[in-house]
Amino acid sequence: MTLQSTKFWDFSSQLYGKDGVAEICLDLQDKLEVDVNLLLFCYWVAHFKNIPSESEWTRILEFSKSWQKEIVQPLRNARKSITEQLKNQPSNPDYAELKEQLKSNELDAERIQQETIQSMLGIMAADSQPFSIEDAMLNLSYYFSKLAITQTEELKKNLIAVARVAATSWNTMLSQQNSFLASRALSLQQP
Repeated sequence: MTLQSTKFWDFSSQLYGKDGVAEICLDLQDKLEVDVNLLLFCYWVAHFKNIPSESEWTRILEFSKSWQKEIVQPLRNARKSITEQLKNQPSNPDYAELKEQLKSNELDAERIQQETIQSMLGIMAADSQPFSIEDAMLNLSYYFSKLAITQTEELKKNLIAVARVAATSWNTMLSQQNSFLASRALSLQQP
């Protein structure tokens, strides 16, 4: 999947895998209790024409808070706990297997959260637009205001760094896609 995929999970998986992005996301999760899925949502939705309405944001935030509290966080806590236990039982393969199962379940829960968020918006591929760093930053400001997080200069610098990665990746892949479509159109015109 390309970074401009309309699927939130595909987009965020690609962006999260780019250099430095995971570290920034996890740092914000650990230090400020930011929901990484909502952080990535702020970037994903910045390449669509329609920004979420106040009521959509409210539904997304309420669902995500509950999902994180009831589903994701217990899985994450169990995974972290078994990781500690594994240090005391390094030769026990059951601990390592359980840790991997918990990690897989945690990722599945995050994927389901993202799919549910996407379904709340009903965004279509036709609604896409070039990635907007400005829209991403507005989305992030809105989300952080709901968490009562003040955006320090360091925080803004990190958020903009992720936005630039998303924009660069988007523009590169959009250019590749346009080149492919142009060559495909030319080949269809030839007898």
